[in-house]
This record gives sequence, C-alpha cells and structure tokens, in this order.
Amino acid sequence: MSRIIKAGWAGVAALLAFLVVPAHGETPVGPRTQPPYPDWLTKRMETLRHQDPKAMLLGDSLIAGWPPDLARRPFDAEPMNFGAGGDTAGNLLWRVRQSFGPGMGLRSALILVGTNDLPNRSAAEIAGTIGTITAEVKRSAPGACVTLLTLLPRRDGNAAFAERIAEVNQRLAALAGPGLRVVDTNTPLRDACPAEGACPLYKDPVHLSSAGYERLTAAIGKASC
Repeated sequence: MSRIIKAGWAGVAALLAFLVVPAHGETPVGPRTQPPYPDWLTKRMETLRHQDPKAMLLGDSLIAGWPPDLARRPFDAEPMNFGAGGDTAGNLLWRVRQSFGPGMGLRSALILVGTNDLPNRSAAEIAGTIGTITAEVKRSAPGACVTLLTLLPRRDGNAAFAERIAEVNQRLAALAGPGLRVVDTNTPLRDACPAEGACPLYKDPVHLSSAGYERLTAAIGKASC
C-alpha cells in the first residue's frame, strides 16, 4: 500500500526555499535538445492552454510509457499525457513554463520526474526543481489537486543512485499539504522485487513492465486531495 503524506500547504513557500539550491548549483532549465521534441509534443505545448485539459500526467519516459487504460484509472476525466522520454526535471519545468498559464481549468495533475537527473544533480537540486514544478502548476491552476510521485527504485545496482533517490524522496515528502499530496510509490515497487536478479515489474533497470504499471497505478489509488 502507498503512504500518502500530508502537511500544511501554508508552509510550501518556506519548504521551497529549503529545497531550491543556490543559483551556483541550479538545475539547468530548458528544452531537451537531443533528440529534439517530436512534432506532436511541440504542438501539444503550443495548444495546451486552448485545449485546457482537466487532468494531466507530467514527466519523463515513465509517464510517457504509462498504458492509457491504466492512466485513466486515477482520474475522473480523460488525462492528457505530457510525458517526454529523456526529460530531466529542468526540461519538464521549462515545458510547464512554456505551456501553462493563469486561469487554467486543470483539476488533477500527476507528476513523476527526476530519475534522469541522478547522474548529474544532487538530491537537493533534483527535489528543488520538482518542488518548483509543483508550484508552477499550482500557480496556473490553484484549484488543481496535484499528486506528486516519489522517485521509483532503479534496478541498475547503483548504490549512489539509491542513496540519492532516498534523499530526494525524503525532501519531496515535506511538500505535501492541501491540494498537493505526495505518494510513496517507491516502497511498493521495492518491496515487490528481489534485492538482486530480475523483477517482473521492470522491463529494464529503469522502465516498468505492464505489471509494474499495474502496481504503480494501484499504489496511487484515486488522484484526489
């Protein structure tokens, strides 16, 4: 079962000040350049405010690969998939800033991003940028319920990454509050897989199989605050 951690939303600004790192270590914010974004995603960014979706999934390839039938389960409306394979948290922040704006009718948003930052960014940098993404979404749609997923376990045996994931997730947990819930999706996947060897929930060291997405979707439950 997932752990949904809740705290006072009034403290988010102070927590963001804690999470966001100084300018000299700031995560680069900008588009992914190699490979460039596909035309369909660029068009989706350009027309997002006109489309004004009621539910969205935002993130990297783990979001982009979410099976549509499972992606619909947490939401009351058909979600738009705003995932892009290879994106870092800084890439997603750039896409949100380019595409979102005040007065959006968004009611539910689910965010999962950060695993692509692990090789090059600290836990504080990763969590800080993810915190800024949630703040940007809430700024455009103050009434939206934002579900923030913790970073998932990786199956590559990298102890440094595992330690960094744990620290990122600890920092993300502190953001939870009214209108923003943080769901521990790391524990259900980690507990279901052996410490070593293959796991049927994964199709490679980072990406989930259909069974993995089933487990992930069940851990999230209903995307409501």
